[in-house]
Amino acid sequence: MNLQEKVLNYKDEVVKHIQGSVQIKSVMEPAQEGMPFGEGPAKALNYFVELGKNLGFKVINYDNYATTIEFGEGEEVLGILGHVDVVPEGEGWDYPPYSGAIVDGKIYGRGTLDDKGPSVISLYAMKAIMDSGVKLNKKVRMILGANEESGSKCMDYYFKTLKMPQPTLAFTPDSTFPVTFAEKGIVRIKFKNNYPTLKDVSLAGGNAFNSVPERCELNISKEFLGGLEKALETYNSNKEFKIECVEKDGIYHINSYGKSAHASKPSLGYNSVSALFEFLKEVEIKNEELKSLVEFFNTYIKMELDGKSLGVNFEDEESGKLTLNIGKTTLKDGVLEVCVDIRCPVHVANDKVITNIKEKAEKYMEVEVAGNTAPLYVSKDSFLVSTLMNIYKDITGDKEAQPIAIGGGTYARSVTNGVAFGALLSSQVDNMHQKNEYLEIDKIDTLLKIYVEAIYQLAK
Repeated sequence: MNLQEKVLNYKDEVVKHIQGSVQIKSVMEPAQEGMPFGEGPAKALNYFVELGKNLGFKVINYDNYATTIEFGEGEEVLGILGHVDVVPEGEGWDYPPYSGAIVDGKIYGRGTLDDKGPSVISLYAMKAIMDSGVKLNKKVRMILGANEESGSKCMDYYFKTLKMPQPTLAFTPDSTFPVTFAEKGIVRIKFKNNYPTLKDVSLAGGNAFNSVPERCELNISKEFLGGLEKALETYNSNKEFKIECVEKDGIYHINSYGKSAHASKPSLGYNSVSALFEFLKEVEIKNEELKSLVEFFNTYIKMELDGKSLGVNFEDEESGKLTLNIGKTTLKDGVLEVCVDIRCPVHVANDKVITNIKEKAEKYMEVEVAGNTAPLYVSKDSFLVSTLMNIYKDITGDKEAQPIAIGGGTYARSVTNGVAFGALLSSQVDNMHQKNEYLEIDKIDTLLKIYVEAIYQLAK
């Protein structure tokens, strides 16, 4: 029986359920009773619960933190880890971000790539094997979480609080092909400060640590700034992404525009928050607290993506350069909070990065460590990496491919023997965490073949 041919019979159902799953807005919200991450993530998790049951799998929902969908027998377990939550949609979509609209052979919607689409595809790869009756020596267990984008508290609950067993080996379809053998360490910092004289000033940019902010808005009294028109003309004369200003009732409404991207790849975006402060250094500032804030940004942040001015521009041979992203930034009622996402090379200690930042920044800001996640490293020669690499090469024909290191963080860190495996092919545009996220329908064939073969080879 040819599993790669059999799995293609499910393609129409795959498309339907990718559409159905992305139509649920599953951004993290305040907890409700029985919904630890809010209503949306719980609804999305239960979409997969019902789908798994309807497909004939054994399904267990763990208090809307996570769910398992499994089949097969054996003491050992192959784990497939996916997530149903998504980052906020942002602005400027050509098609509604929770529509699952199909246009020109593409399914549009937040989560089509990250990670509902790959989770649906993997589930149907499991279905094809289960229905074929082929004999496996391991159970196959999909573990779906509802909080990957906001700290993976779902996996902490599943593995640490409930003490559920670790899979023998595992992969997560939540990165790019071929195989991710290393994931950088992740440090999240909050710069905080109080500015009593800026209580009537508001600043809002971005919506998450792990996204490059596409737009930033500063609303400020006209009397705080001088020379604005000239500064705008000079600044915008040679910039692709502009600063705009409208004055109304004595208030300047200043908008900075950029381009969104995943924080692990900040070079693919353009940071509107950093750009705003770069612009403000050209303006005459008539408030000492605002002057201090602008000085902080233009001394230690600038438009840098490697943290050089904070003394953390480290790199190593296997995973490359450190990246630093200013994510969500707010100033409200005189209280500033700047959320910083840092991806650290695997052979550089996270704590060294934290120490260096504190030494530089603490004279300006309170420095709070909001996250500190160790890197992941699995040998390129391991059974898991080498098996998945061979599958990828055989099905795609890409014989020159090599395992990769990434700045992204995946559920592979939550298991003792796991890696990220796809689901982004080299021929696809990486628009995860960006507007107009989409999955080409004609790529689903290749993905189904890869995942059905991976499950079979790892579990047989």
